[in-house]
Amino acid sequence: MLGAVSGAMDAVSGALGGNLPGGPSANAELKFYKGENLGQVEQSLAGAQAPEDRRPIDSGATIEFVHINHIHLDTSKNFHHTPYNDVSGVSFPPGAKLRAFQYRAALHREAVLLASQMTGCQSVLDALEKTKGGLGAMVDMASDMLGSGGGSQAPKASDVNAFGQAVTNAVTPINTASFTYKDMHKCGLDLAQARANYRAFLAKLLEPPKNDPTSGLLGKIPVLDPALPPIIGDILNFVTGFAFKPMDVYLHFYVRMAMDLEKSIDKTVRRYTVAALQGPITPAFYLWYNPPPPPPGSTPDDGGGTGIEFLDNAMEEFNRIRQRIENTAGEIRDFLEPDPDTPPAPGQPYLEQAFQITPPPMTAAGQPPAPPKELAELVKNGFKAGLGVDNLPGFVETVIVEVTTVNNEFLRELYKILMDRPAVAPIDEDQVYEAARKRMLDRLVQIVMDKIDFLRQIKDFGVNLQGANIQPGQALLDDGLNELNSEVLRRLNVALELTMGECVDKLEGMRQQCQTANALAYEAYLGVFPWILALNFRNTFMPVWQLIMDNTLGKIDGPIGTAVRGARSAMNAAKSAVDDARNVAARLQKIKDRATNQGLQLGTGGQNLTGYRDDWNSNAAATGAPPKPPTIPFFPFTARMPRVSGEKITKSEFDGVKPQHKWDLAGDPSTY
Repeated sequence: MLGAVSGAMDAVSGALGGNLPGGPSANAELKFYKGENLGQVEQSLAGAQAPEDRRPIDSGATIEFVHINHIHLDTSKNFHHTPYNDVSGVSFPPGAKLRAFQYRAALHREAVLLASQMTGCQSVLDALEKTKGGLGAMVDMASDMLGSGGGSQAPKASDVNAFGQAVTNAVTPINTASFTYKDMHKCGLDLAQARANYRAFLAKLLEPPKNDPTSGLLGKIPVLDPALPPIIGDILNFVTGFAFKPMDVYLHFYVRMAMDLEKSIDKTVRRYTVAALQGPITPAFYLWYNPPPPPPGSTPDDGGGTGIEFLDNAMEEFNRIRQRIENTAGEIRDFLEPDPDTPPAPGQPYLEQAFQITPPPMTAAGQPPAPPKELAELVKNGFKAGLGVDNLPGFVETVIVEVTTVNNEFLRELYKILMDRPAVAPIDEDQVYEAARKRMLDRLVQIVMDKIDFLRQIKDFGVNLQGANIQPGQALLDDGLNELNSEVLRRLNVALELTMGECVDKLEGMRQQCQTANALAYEAYLGVFPWILALNFRNTFMPVWQLIMDNTLGKIDGPIGTAVRGARSAMNAAKSAVDDARNVAARLQKIKDRATNQGLQLGTGGQNLTGYRDDWNSNAAATGAPPKPPTIPFFPFTARMPRVSGEKITKSEFDGVKPQHKWDLAGDPSTY
């Protein structure tokens, strides 16, 4: 009975998932929405002129600024200006509107945002691919074993490359020292088409797989003994299903997060862009950060640094803060500790808006903001879709909600600090881990212990199954809860350290990539937020769930315990296939060995974690942490040009662009 379940898991392992539709073909439908008017609407010029008339249209005409699928009207008289830097504070002459460099900065930031969103999708698909090493043979074997037909070709991480290349192609023509209306309008349209194609691809990932050899898997597993209490039967069914498809579940809840959160982030970025244009707010490219003060006695062109004012000043500010910290002896600094000398960043009011699907109710004073209820619903729906089931056990849903909440709260705090601190400051892995240990470790331990205690409610239940008398609760009582608490703390600490390490790798790799290209836009962080949230959830849910099962049903001798332990092995096999992104082999083994042999050395002096950090950093270069590999594979810039002039719009240029105007076709912005 249950032995057949374990045998099926051993055969198919955690490598199989649903076959999903493939990559893009034709362009997706393109929709536009009416945005705010940014200037006085002009009448188009009347009368006939020569077709190649290159005279500027000084009397003005209505132009369109296309940004994140929204059409904003302006007058051509606001477009042209002499060269300005979009990384410097700019003083506008009274009544003047110098829009070209602001428009170009907005399109550059849009390209970074869109490329980073696509990166999240590609990374999740890559993780899914890595768990399907011998997919062809596995599918054939599963089809024979389960009596299913062959499936359609699954999407590949490489399918996303076409969308990323479209972003690069769209923005390259406007990474120049001069900016024209023709190039601006085309870039806005091209970015909109790239977004539409990518979002259509994302939506296709939610379609039920066709001829999935593991679909209906639970229906083909021998029925569990009806004498088992319903809660145990439901949990065992979830355990066995999740063991086959952990990365498919990851894909499904990530896609749901991305589809909802990316639109919310898009809306906020566009709203902030409009506020900056109307303000005006500068630096136009670094809107979210506080402009750093200029270094005393120096100028951006004094021969040192990059020659880009914002970056050079930010580096000077970072060095000042670092020196102050290094002069203060003590433990590793908590990354989330606010710097009292740093004022709130100008983008802070917009940050919470970016992360809301639907604004949550107000919380009591002093309490952290409540995450949107819909966020946990998206994760739960992802589990259901990935497993091909209509319902989850209520006990499982509770674990999902609680782990989602812990990760969501921590990442929102992390993102706030990423905005407040100098943009050029490296993200320190030890500091982030220290912050996570303070804010997450005890809460994760409590989740495990509470759920274990909940399952102990069935301690008096016993049933004879396959000749074995099973009392799940009694298995827990055989071990002291104090000892169990220490075991849970030790294992979750290792899991949390690895989780934060992978999180920092992604964020710091992206920050280094942006800095190298002179494109440290906060939009890069915003774009990957759904992916980082899904990644952190995956990396914390798995050990939390395994600990609960290991210390409840997994302690039972006989077929139930065998099934649970087999599921754990299958999940570990799938997870280990995607743990190579950090070059962790040697360091991970050291941590595991230390954890197994020494534990956390708990005592009256607290937790001694120095050895774990030494193990983790053992491969670091002499100068500190090794450089991170590029995170965004199709980053739209190799060297972004910050200085640009707005070229006067000629009559012939305007006439050439006008047939592509979209205002009359644009819909209600509330429907985006």
